[in-house]
Amino acid sequence: MRKFLPNRIREFRERAGLSMQALADRAGTSAPQINKLEKGERKLTVDWMIRLGAALRIDPKELMVVEGASAAPIEGGSAAPRPHELPTSLRAAAVEFGAPDLPIRGRAQGGPNGVLMLPTEAQPVDWTYRPPQLRGVSDAFAIFAYDDSMHPMYKHGQTLWVHPHLPVKPGDGVLIVKRSDEAIIKELVRRTASETILRQYQPRQEEFALPQPEIRAIYRIVGALDLR
Repeated sequence: MRKFLPNRIREFRERAGLSMQALADRAGTSAPQINKLEKGERKLTVDWMIRLGAALRIDPKELMVVEGASAAPIEGGSAAPRPHELPTSLRAAAVEFGAPDLPIRGRAQGGPNGVLMLPTEAQPVDWTYRPPQLRGVSDAFAIFAYDDSMHPMYKHGQTLWVHPHLPVKPGDGVLIVKRSDEAIIKELVRRTASETILRQYQPRQEEFALPQPEIRAIYRIVGALDLR
């Protein structure tokens, strides 16, 4: 199995007194994903750094280390590896969101399976911060997660970042926009010529199908922001 760069997720998680599940709940993911990230079995991307840094209330750059780097003291007198120096192109992006210039298009309204109303011509209901992967994407947008049907992937009240052009694949979190302008947030399982199979997690994990003629667009969700 490929190993990625070492990181300090476990160190900061334990210092915060959090279990893997507790950190997963804060970051909107699952305990197995946290375990893979801590072991270096999954790449610690800039998006993961932002999500975990916010959940742990630390500078996201502190999560990266360089093997063999000289130690730097941390609170309590012990030593820890020095944070990995990010590439110049990512250094500011990992810790600074900039001005809130990304429109939030989703209006949180009730409905079956966590339905959101997404009026095509409506003005943004709010504005939020733009993550690195959406910089320069002029028609990117965000939505509010309405309920916990996708917990632990996404949680009620989170702001979800949507990239309108990235291809989607099985396992991705997706925003499905119907021709009625209703929209649902689910996990993509697979697509066929006649239907799209989706998965939700709550109140129980289950799959269901949407006929292709009902679907206007499928967008990839590239991250979540929780400012509560």
